[in-house]
Amino acid sequence: MLSQANEYLVKEMLDLVANDSENLGRTIKLLTEDCVWVIEPGGTEYHGHAQLEAFVGIAMSGRIHDKDQHKIEITNWFASDQDLCIEYTHGALLTGKYTGGIKYKLSTGISRYCITYHMRDGKIDRVHEYINSSSWFLTCVMPVALANLHRLAMKKLVKR
Repeated sequence: MLSQANEYLVKEMLDLVANDSENLGRTIKLLTEDCVWVIEPGGTEYHGHAQLEAFVGIAMSGRIHDKDQHKIEITNWFASDQDLCIEYTHGALLTGKYTGGIKYKLSTGISRYCITYHMRDGKIDRVHEYINSSSWFLTCVMPVALANLHRLAMKKLVKR
């Protein structure tokens, strides 16, 4: 049975993922200060708000969503008392900003995500994000792109 706080959090996360994924401020408000976010492939970890804001801000600046072929679509989700799992497909127009100048139209359905969230007292304290693709190109590029984004995020933090 979900606590009232975690039930509210599940509703917020479902709405955020489907309708407001570019809202970094809204995302950060739902995370604990000590939240850990792990991304696969590569196993890159981000700890706390500062690292997450640096990474997500950079990642979001390299893509654009529209309402047609390049959007997020939830395909499945389930929750228990402390865990939430959301599966979705993610389409976007990659701007080339962090992909070595390569611009790419990523239609919804090609890139698949599964994110597990651990909830504590109405906030998320641990996230594991798994990215898979039905495109050979993205399968090859994803680990390199994620490593590059991690390097840029850490570099951004040092400049602060």
